[in-house]
Amino acid sequence: VPVSSRQAFPLPSLPRRQPTVLVVCGPAQNGAIGLVCARHLRIFDYEPTIFYPKRSPDPLYRDFTTQCEKMDIPFLSYLPTEVQLINDAYNAVVDAVLGAEAEAGEGREPCAAILATLKHIRIPIVSLDVPSG
Repeated sequence: VPVSSRQAFPLPSLPRRQPTVLVVCGPAQNGAIGLVCARHLRIFDYEPTIFYPKRSPDPLYRDFTTQCEKMDIPFLSYLPTEVQLINDAYNAVVDAVLGAEAEAGEGREPCAAILATLKHIRIPIVSLDVPSG
């Protein structure tokens, strides 16, 4: 697809009456992209919630986190292991856990536990990159 024809648009499959999205962010670049995704979802009138357990010390990533906080996007302190709670609370999950920059060792905690939970989700999962998706 030529770059000029790419567009940002809300997911039409999510009902407007309950547009809740859980954005699960990893510690590296893909997690930062997840934070940016959450901001855009908020702009398009969705209700994102972020789970970002291993925050990066990188100043740019901290700025993205601050922007999300200033937009009143809530952050979860833990990811429920009871999958039904996630299925009931959200219409979709954005997987921003691991990206192409991920190294083999990054499959450790907390990422391994997150991915194990996401494997059992019944709601749609949108992966921002292939490795964790």
